[in-house]
Amino acid sequence: MLKDTKIYFSSLNMNNYFILLFLLSFFTLLSAYILEYFFNHPPCKLCIYQRIPYFFLILLSFFSFLRGPARKLVYFSIIILTSSIFISGFHSLVERKLISYDIGCTSTNTDFENIEDLRNFLEEVPITKCDEISFSIYGLSLANLNLIISIGFIILSIFILKNYGKSH
Repeated sequence: MLKDTKIYFSSLNMNNYFILLFLLSFFTLLSAYILEYFFNHPPCKLCIYQRIPYFFLILLSFFSFLRGPARKLVYFSIIILTSSIFISGFHSLVERKLISYDIGCTSTNTDFENIEDLRNFLEEVPITKCDEISFSIYGLSLANLNLIISIGFIILSIFILKNYGKSH
């Protein structure tokens, strides 16, 4: 089984790595926007923050296409993916209510002294709360899936650095 895995990954070089990185980032963002605009699943603040690393990964991929792939670009991708892990990991913990994140993003049981305070609160609070899972696949929220994808891609990045990045 391990030998089959090595044969499968032997065709993966740095050029293919950045193509795969671009495709992953593009389709991740595309699926997020499709869910938002076509299936009416508006993102919370943390969901929007999770998109930012993918924009940087697309820019990094374009840079590698223009300049040529290099080891340091793989290191930059690892840094960007690590930030994605932190954001999606934090969001996953907030969704599971293991961490409280109440900067206008979570459901709170605030006592309001008058109707005007309640009205002001409702105008400031986003439609989608960071601590509520509005969409899931097999029990995994999009933040959980983002965490898994980011960890998987970091493992792939380390594999690329270890086996194929030495000549660049």
